[in-house]
Amino acid sequence: MDLQRIIIYFGVPDLSRATDAESAILVEVKRDYSIPSSYDILYITHDQKEPLVDADATSATVKEVSCNVADKLKCHQFEITFRIMAPLSSDIVAFSAMDTDRRVTVTYANDGIIFAGDSLLAPATATFQIKKGNQHPAETITLTQQDRRYNVWTDQHGFVWLKNEYGSWFQMTHAAYEELADPSVNVMTRHHSSFAGMIEAERVRAELVFNASEIASHVGESFSHDAPVRIDKLKDPVILERLKVAEIAALRYLQR
Repeated sequence: MDLQRIIIYFGVPDLSRATDAESAILVEVKRDYSIPSSYDILYITHDQKEPLVDADATSATVKEVSCNVADKLKCHQFEITFRIMAPLSSDIVAFSAMDTDRRVTVTYANDGIIFAGDSLLAPATATFQIKKGNQHPAETITLTQQDRRYNVWTDQHGFVWLKNEYGSWFQMTHAAYEELADPSVNVMTRHHSSFAGMIEAERVRAELVFNASEIASHVGESFSHDAPVRIDKLKDPVILERLKVAEIAALRYLQR
């Protein structure tokens, strides 16, 4: 059994979810049989959507060391050097090792590890144009995300913007917000800018099938039937006689 791959996961959202990490360093190794008990570092790759780990500053080395002071058994010590470029959404780190038989072990380290400090990455930006009424020219809005961990963007005027699940922007102000049109989709939630219009269109379509106001204009005044007068059973002599007979029968049964 020889080691084949070492992976360090950064920004793991929760325990048992290492593969959903924000960034990962993959170190591929191979046993060097020309040198007894030695490994070669084949290559290092990074799996990340953003350059959260500096690829140019990542390196790996391996050396043979004693497993403990009292024992002469030798172990391989892998050292991986890296540099984190921005704060992560989670401080949970996971370590994974896979051998040549593709057996994998994963260890989570979430105590005592904190990624702190200012981001070394340039803030994310977004630019688009909006037009407020026919009398106003189109205005270019430039948004800047100061912290990549939060969906909060600021424009050049100091207003705060958010991005919804459809990738569209809406502006938050102290009074209200101005929502821009979302792209057209076949299935939408109530957060879509066209949701209110869809509800109104369904209301109009429903009136074509059943229009209560139009029906009332043809039928006229509505009518109702009075419910029949409820008969008090305890005042019915027939029922009272039956209850009396049942009571006498019950007393005779108890006297046996």
